[in-house]
Amino acid sequence: MNIIEKEAEEFYEYGFLNSGIHQDLENIKSSLTSKLYNFNRDRDKLDFLKIVRVKAINDKEEHMKSCTGCGYDEARDIAVFAIDQEIDDINRFYTYEPKEEDEFNVEEESELHKKLNDILEKLEKQGFGQQIIFEEIEDLKNHFNLGKKNWFQLLKGKVVDLTLKKVLDKTIVQEIYNQLSEGFDQAIKMIE
Repeated sequence: MNIIEKEAEEFYEYGFLNSGIHQDLENIKSSLTSKLYNFNRDRDKLDFLKIVRVKAINDKEEHMKSCTGCGYDEARDIAVFAIDQEIDDINRFYTYEPKEEDEFNVEEESELHKKLNDILEKLEKQGFGQQIIFEEIEDLKNHFNLGKKNWFQLLKGKVVDLTLKKVLDKTIVQEIYNQLSEGFDQAIKMIE
């Protein structure tokens, strides 16, 4: 259990909805805001909120199995509403940044860009002129900011999707994936 998980557990169990204070939107939002002030990173805030949200939903579901209408569920519904508002607010300004060791350097981006162009040219020569293929491959060029691991997961998803839609043959997809992943052994190991 990491620090964020531990803080979320303690916050939910001992302070959030079990503090003895009337659980209206104002008090719940105030409690959340005060706790979130302890975290500087948006990623930590989002992780914390998602853990507390899941706990509130699970807690409500478990309680409702034997509840006769005590209002317990209402406080959990208000809590989930307040958490969702916080998550939406953070997400408006949050930009994912991969860890430094997972970022593409300029040479790697250029090499992948060249490989993607080569693949497009090769597919066109082989008679695969469908617009969807070109859109999917062009889209990959705009997502190097995801980092190596997530970029290769995106690549894998796109090529698998093209196979399932029967736009490309499995052997061609495997060739594309192998060509693009050549030299990125660490990223590939993380995915598999």
